[in-house]
Amino acid sequence: MPAQGFSAARATVLILFLKVQSSVPAPHNGSKWTYVGEGEKAWSKSFPSCGGMLQSPIDFDSDNLQYDSSLSPLVLEGYNMSSNEQFILTNNGHSVKLGLPPNMYIKGLGPRYTATQLHLHWGNQNNPHGSEHTVDGKHFAAELHIVHYNSDRYPDASTARDKSEGLAVLGVLLEMGSFSPSYDNIFSHLQDVKYKDQKIQIPGFNILDLLPQNLDEYYRYQGSLTTPPCFPSVLWTVFRNPVQISQDQLLALETALYCTHIDDPSPLEMVDNFRKVQKFDERLVRVSFQKEEDFSSAGLSMGIILSVAIAGVLGVSVILALSIWLLRRKKSSKKEENKGVIYKPAVKKEADINP
Repeated sequence: MPAQGFSAARATVLILFLKVQSSVPAPHNGSKWTYVGEGEKAWSKSFPSCGGMLQSPIDFDSDNLQYDSSLSPLVLEGYNMSSNEQFILTNNGHSVKLGLPPNMYIKGLGPRYTATQLHLHWGNQNNPHGSEHTVDGKHFAAELHIVHYNSDRYPDASTARDKSEGLAVLGVLLEMGSFSPSYDNIFSHLQDVKYKDQKIQIPGFNILDLLPQNLDEYYRYQGSLTTPPCFPSVLWTVFRNPVQISQDQLLALETALYCTHIDDPSPLEMVDNFRKVQKFDERLVRVSFQKEEDFSSAGLSMGIILSVAIAGVLGVSVILALSIWLLRRKKSSKKEENKGVIYKPAVKKEADINP
């Protein structure tokens, strides 16, 4: 075939290919993966790790928790940001994400884990149970994740995310309750990032206020990213005590955002962006707190020991008292016997006297 004819044929094929590609509908959120349609069932087709081991989230079943006294309270450095500093809030098509500065990090996990971003997962207004992790099968209203990477070994989170000990994520369970001024630092700006790829600068604030007051009690386990590519590279720390946000704040989170771009003719609400609980795979979940039943069992054991001890003391006391009583009775009996004997002096008969 002449070169000119070959070029024309190639051009024809390319045009046909482009037409076919343009006729294939893209995912609603314009991304390689989505929560809608087949959702996470299809993730493993493009991201093999999503169908692998050590996947997250999991259920914190009381029967699978093991108390570890070596788990110390977390030390969080640089979390108290000034309002003079700026954060970037972004709609990434899957969640609302807040970029974090490199001077925020966790101490006490071995390597230094530097913060990179935080984001949220939630349900919808008809089913406000959108936490990823569950406790004894119970979902919470939403969940906050603060993502850190191992900055001692890797230059950034992208490099670290598929490496062993690459990431450490703090999880905060959110429940409906009182209004949270801290979370409103984020929620009050949701309308400014309604559509995918929209972003805005917001004033800095104390990230520590997004966490529960008691940082000593938490669940710890080895798991994965909860979104594709689902690399099993995450050291999870999920706080035991939930944080409250108001019903209106939760509703704003569930209704304000879209997975699609602003010019998309078929906008898709950003709801139910949480992954289902994964198989436990016989993993160990260590906890920094003792369960109530542990205290109950300990109390019961101590009660049994105390009862046995008291019974022993009472038994000895009864035996001692009985012995003393018997001894006294024996002595008393001897005295009574002595009282019953009458001693008579001997009488000497006088001899008869003759006149």
